[in-house]
Amino acid sequence: MKVVRRQDIDVQRWDSMVWHSESALFYNLSWCLDTLCEDWLVIFKDDYQAAIALPIKSKLGIRYTYNPFLFHRISAIGNWSREELDEALWISSKYVDLRIREKIEGANDWSNYELELNSNYLEIIQGYNSNAKRNIKKATAQNLYFKSMNNAALISFFFKENVSFNKLGIKEKEYENFEKLMLEAFDCEIGHGFIVEKKEELVAAAFFIEFNNRLTFVKGTSSAIGREFGAMHFLFDRIFNEYAGQSITLDFSGSNAPSVAQFYKSFGASDRPICYVKRNHMPFPLNQIKKG
Repeated sequence: MKVVRRQDIDVQRWDSMVWHSESALFYNLSWCLDTLCEDWLVIFKDDYQAAIALPIKSKLGIRYTYNPFLFHRISAIGNWSREELDEALWISSKYVDLRIREKIEGANDWSNYELELNSNYLEIIQGYNSNAKRNIKKATAQNLYFKSMNNAALISFFFKENVSFNKLGIKEKEYENFEKLMLEAFDCEIGHGFIVEKKEELVAAAFFIEFNNRLTFVKGTSSAIGREFGAMHFLFDRIFNEYAGQSITLDFSGSNAPSVAQFYKSFGASDRPICYVKRNHMPFPLNQIKKG
């Protein structure tokens, strides 16, 4: 295995590898890694035939992995055994804190909800629970209006101004990264912004990236009015209607938060867990800094 730092990576060759891999997630694209990660490296196996990209930071000269805002999980490209992945994580840093798609020995499960959209719309809505149906009915009665909106500045502004979203403590730099991610994705024609309006007032917005037959929910939010009238349930319902019958998986980028999981499950989504890995092999006393 070979560790290659960001500045030494052949970006054109790397992105070509990602685009041509049927199993790659959009998080592997260089512009996504550059936008969301403070720094990153790649561990290669068999000279660009297999690889795994890892977000990294450094503290006191010690390199460690982390989970950047909006970066839901890392994923390996090419063929890896569990033992090889375990070795790659060990090589990457002495402190590992990551969510990863592949199974890792000793890791904990992290909920990740997905919904297949290959059925027709009428079959998909059979999976909705009573709460989802009630909210969609409420939204329809209020004449909420759904449409595509690939306007990164507008969506970012709405997120920033939304009270419930602010409670998450999102930093200014992270808002900037979010807007930059949208701009890059729109430019590559894999980004999709959707909004819901009530009498021309924006009440809900969501951003998705479509890559490798997977429509990934990156982030969404609604205003107080939107929450009152079930705007997010309505928004997802309209997306399902638009994509129904296609060989696409809606990836909710799941969460272990019960309320968030409940929202995803309300559409009939299935939990397909990924792994959460946390390891501290730093020497004393540095291992105490990252303890817990």
